[in-house]
Amino acid sequence: MTGQAVAATRDPKETLRRLARGSHAGLVTTERSAELLGVGASVASLTLGRLVRRGWLARVRRGLYLILPLEAGREATAIEDPWALARELYSPCYIGGWTAAEHWGLSEQLFRATFVVTCANIRRARETFLGAEFHLTRGTEERVAQVGQVWRGRERVAVSDRERTIADALANPSWVGGVRHLVEILRTYRESKEWNPSRLIERLDEIGSGASFKRIGYLAETILESDPLLVNEALARRTSGVVKLDPAIAVRGRINTRWGLSVNVPLKRIGLDA
Repeated sequence: MTGQAVAATRDPKETLRRLARGSHAGLVTTERSAELLGVGASVASLTLGRLVRRGWLARVRRGLYLILPLEAGREATAIEDPWALARELYSPCYIGGWTAAEHWGLSEQLFRATFVVTCANIRRARETFLGAEFHLTRGTEERVAQVGQVWRGRERVAVSDRERTIADALANPSWVGGVRHLVEILRTYRESKEWNPSRLIERLDEIGSGASFKRIGYLAETILESDPLLVNEALARRTSGVVKLDPAIAVRGRINTRWGLSVNVPLKRIGLDA
């Protein structure tokens, strides 16, 4: 440990300055703190512990800390941007599902929890840190790596684009709260200037879900004015067997033999002509 490093760990304000400069959205790990302070992991851990006891840091979980504004006080432990916190907690991951749909203006439906697709080992589908709730689901490394990033202030966070968000939801309707919300998202997307059926097919191919092509083919004929590109591409990629339009609903529904789909959510009940 250098003399500067020793001085930094003894001077709490200097320590905070160093940590703040090298933090991501105010978040810093023990390993990152050791690098910033020029000390070993054990010394960094002790230093962080002292700062927590003084009310200048909040411990998010083991090895991850939030730097608190000096004027905030001990009770101000909420995170400003849940997306940045998700990146630190669950990396590699991306923001998807209903959160991405809301971000892109595809849905007005509000969900309290931030939807996160992660490669990390998770024990629970729901977790809360620093007042932020997260809904977690596992994804493969390949699936996560395909997703691009957007700027969130000074931070970059991975979030599924419009087409990937819809493709994910076609494979797993629960990711946007069920088929009813998926239908709303598809209609909004179809009416927007960002409408790009070719790109949507590309994203569906990336996921490689036969069930998603069954759903988009049926919904394209039903609610998207029989878009010929989507219908023809979906027909070409149909797989055998029968899947539910909404897997979360126990009702079997009528079988649509053209698409190998159990239509267990009558579309006429959600304001559509079926």
